[in-house]
Parts: sequence; C-alpha cells; structure tokens
Amino acid sequence: MNQENQVIFKGTKDGITVVFDPEAPFASLCEQLEKKVEDASKFFDGVKTSIAFKGRVFSDEEEQKLLDIVCSHTTMQITFVKTENDEVGRISALLSKQMQPFNLTKFHKGSLRNGQRIDFDGSVVIIGDVNPGAEIKATGNIIILGQLKGMAHAGCSGMSEAFVSAVYMAPVQLRIADIITRFPEENKKGPKPPEYAFVKDGQIFVMELA
Repeated sequence: MNQENQVIFKGTKDGITVVFDPEAPFASLCEQLEKKVEDASKFFDGVKTSIAFKGRVFSDEEEQKLLDIVCSHTTMQITFVKTENDEVGRISALLSKQMQPFNLTKFHKGSLRNGQRIDFDGSVVIIGDVNPGAEIKATGNIIILGQLKGMAHAGCSGMSEAFVSAVYMAPVQLRIADIITRFPEENKKGPKPPEYAFVKDGQIFVMELA
C-alpha cells in the first residue's frame, strides 16, 4: 500500500473516522497521522467531534499516542474516542451531559481482570465488569456498565468534581481526587440498584441513581 494511504481520514455524520492500514508498522502510522493532521490543522481547529480509529486494534498506550498526535497539532475538541474494540458509540449521547466538563472519553468494551489497568487522561466508560485486582484511573469521570469490584480513581489529577458510577458498586477502594473511601462489607453483598459516588464537603457520598 502507498505510504500516504496507510492513514485515511473520513468524515461521517457521527464525527471523524481515521482508517489505519492493519499491516503497517505503528511508527509509520504515527508519522503519517502527524503529517496529515499538520496538513489539515486549519480544517480541524475548533471542531467539536468524536473520533473513531478503524482498521486495526491498538493497545491503550498506542491509542494514547495517536490521540496525543491529534491533540498536539490541532485545537480539535474530541468528545469521545471509539476504537476497533469499541462498538458502543451509540450510547455516547446518553452520557454526554454526565461527562461534562471532561469531554475526552475512552470507551472500553469487555471486563477487566485481576492485574489489568486503564489509566486515561479524560473520562472512562467500561462496558463490562471491573473485577478484584483490576484498576481504573481517570482524570475525569468513571462510568461502569457492570460490576465495580476492583479499584477506581476518578479525578486523579485533583478534580474533585469528578464522579464514579456503576451498575453494581462494591469496590475494594474508591477514590475521587485525593479523597479515599472503602465500602463496608455489608454494602458489598446482595442485590442493589445502580449507584453514583461524588464529593461533597470533602467527603465521598454514594447515592442511588434515579
């Protein structure tokens, strides 16, 4: 494939899609992405949009590298990120109001097992469970469409306005900004409704989601 065709931008009704050559070296993809973003920087400046990465599966570190390239050369406001592993862009509209003011959002489809970790500069939505021994750190909000039984740290850069929400919340440890709480054992047993954790008056409160 022609090197210039290793990275292709497409505009869709949902945002911008970047299609990557599945066979090209990652370093080459980064080089081509940087070149194309620089060439089209005026077109992207100030645009508020979603961005989707298609064509191949990237690791979390690779995704962050690609996002860094895009953000370093434009003033594009990315509302959320959808990758080849993520088939959940359709729910973004339901969460967009909740995710403010943290516009950059990572969607992860699948449960996190013991030893797995996500560390993201923005908000994180997990479509699955966060099992004991797994950890999520986000500078923004954390939403888990499943069970939270591992560790979650929202607002890890100090943003106390961040929140954590889960369909079933029973974390080993929950942190928002620099405030830490542990759930009582009796609160980790039996059925219960989805819950929402937030900071008020220097303490973490947990409420049922209406």
